[in-house]
Amino acid sequence: MFPKPNRLPSEAFTRVFRTGKRIHGEIFGVIAAPNSQPLSRFAVWVGVKIDKRATKRNRMKRLVREAVRHLLPTIKPGFDCIIIAKKNFSEKKGGVEHSLQELLTRLNLSNNVTM
Repeated sequence: MFPKPNRLPSEAFTRVFRTGKRIHGEIFGVIAAPNSQPLSRFAVWVGVKIDKRATKRNRMKRLVREAVRHLLPTIKPGFDCIIIAKKNFSEKKGGVEHSLQELLTRLNLSNNVTM
């Protein structure tokens, strides 16, 4: 689970979906919108179409949250992000952190390019 200040509240979802910039990678889609907070907030979305079993979806969410937790010191403050898993995420669990770093760099949300 994300640290409490880094969790995106449910009220902010519609604003991020409406005004956010979208970018898609091989296993993720990321929607990011600026906020007025001194830190960045995140949410992970894994739909039922990805896998019908809740245990598998929860495992995917844990993998993404752990990758974000590792990348948190390198992410610029002041953004709300929703990370959406794609269908082939369940096939390619390796490289989650690298894929996420690449997308955040393409959105100019990362302070450094290499890890």
